[in-house]
Amino acid sequence: MTGPSIIANSLRSVGSAYLHWQRHMLAQKRAPISRARARWSVLAGMVGGVAAAAGAVFLLGPSLESAESPSAVRTVAVTPPDLSKTVAALTDRSNIRTASTLVRTGETFLSLFSELGIRDAQAAAFVRRTPEAQAIVLPQGGQFVSSGTYESGRLAYLRLYLEGPSSGDGRTVEVLREGEDLTVRTLPYTFEAKETLLSGSFDKSWAKTVRTMGIPPNVAESLQNVWEGGRNPVNDLKQGDRIRLVYAKEFADGNFVRNGDLLAVQIVRGDEVSEAFRFTSGQAAGFYTLDGRSASQTFMRVPLDVKDVSSEFSPLRRHPVTGVLRAHNGTDLRAPTGSRIFAAADGVIRTIAYEARGYGRYIKIDHGAGRTTVYAHMSKVARGMRVGRRVEKGEVIGYVGMTGLATGPHLHYELMIDGVQVNPKTADLPDTENLSPYQTALLRARAVLYGERFDAAAKSEGEALPSEIKREKALRDAEAEKAAEAGADREEAEREAEVRRADQKALEDEKAGRTVPTEMDKGA
Repeated sequence: MTGPSIIANSLRSVGSAYLHWQRHMLAQKRAPISRARARWSVLAGMVGGVAAAAGAVFLLGPSLESAESPSAVRTVAVTPPDLSKTVAALTDRSNIRTASTLVRTGETFLSLFSELGIRDAQAAAFVRRTPEAQAIVLPQGGQFVSSGTYESGRLAYLRLYLEGPSSGDGRTVEVLREGEDLTVRTLPYTFEAKETLLSGSFDKSWAKTVRTMGIPPNVAESLQNVWEGGRNPVNDLKQGDRIRLVYAKEFADGNFVRNGDLLAVQIVRGDEVSEAFRFTSGQAAGFYTLDGRSASQTFMRVPLDVKDVSSEFSPLRRHPVTGVLRAHNGTDLRAPTGSRIFAAADGVIRTIAYEARGYGRYIKIDHGAGRTTVYAHMSKVARGMRVGRRVEKGEVIGYVGMTGLATGPHLHYELMIDGVQVNPKTADLPDTENLSPYQTALLRARAVLYGERFDAAAKSEGEALPSEIKREKALRDAEAEKAAEAGADREEAEREAEVRRADQKALEDEKAGRTVPTEMDKGA
């Protein structure tokens, strides 16, 4: 091969390396943060090609002089290209500094640029004038931002993470540098959630326990509200009681963003285990027990199968039997005799009694937080009901009748808050629905995994397994229920005898012209 041919081939190698470098720069659109190794390999190829060309001229010099030729030897000067600017650009691009932060309330995008170390007037002007980047111009407190900058402070990329109404609605607004140009795009995004287990014991006070266990503030607040409005085991914690919980930590591109939602909680107090698990249905989310019931206190506004209202709550009504004008502090629900009556919410039975000239047979339930309900004119009380017994929302407590001062079969239902009778239909009450059977099955499947983690934590701490505590308590409760049912017939007989005595006394009082105030007269 002649000298000029070798030189030409070397120059072609230089050109090929340069074209390869151009293609590499165009690839920055898909990979704004490339690896330094790839850039240096391209640069090395270019330099090597130039060196090869120069070397060819040097090595072929003597051969050209000694070659036989009818004409004089012709010398060609080859000047290598100036690669100093290319080397500087590649060096800048290979050293990208990353940063991230949470937007503070009231922060501007310029102060955000300063905090992230972005010194790029071109990028600031681009963000300000581009409609698609307005979310960056007006950032909201709590939003997460990540960025990459070159050593010179020029922007390589900027990502603002936006959250939607649900976890699947998140997105990022990204500003990317492509050579000397900037582009903006919006892409769907979901934060990566990692679950964290905490386990410890109650230590003197709630505040100290939170500090000792390292419970994040937002998780501690959620924990206090899990059983809101009802029997709250968090409020009953004593020294040494065990607390176990699982919550989410949220990450974006490997960066910790914040502590997320409380997912599961278990409190062990002696032989009592209280558990609740987070379940999201559509836009709503709440904590539920393993049987699909809301962990927080909720009320049935109409605790009856049949919802035919025959007499509304009223400050003044003429009584249908006595004809006397007086307040009707409750709601009358017409229903056939024998219709089931439910407990409106979780609570403890405080009274089971009979009034011949008032409520007839009735039950009063204490639901805690100053809330009580009364169910009157029952034909009979459900089997197993007794004073002091804890009942659950929706549990059958009795059956519709017309005992006492009534003109027909119906339920007289009253609700009192802090001793004041209120309209159960319009009162401000928590009324979250329980889960459907399908949703309950989904909840239980998740709860099994949390239960295994709670057991593992207890085992590592040398504590009794919560699953065993629950199993043993269930056996004891079943035995106690059998004993209660065995005495139910005796209790029912005693109540019937009491009813007969009360009816007899009412007749005697009526004949003698005596009037005795009843619970209904007193407003229960």
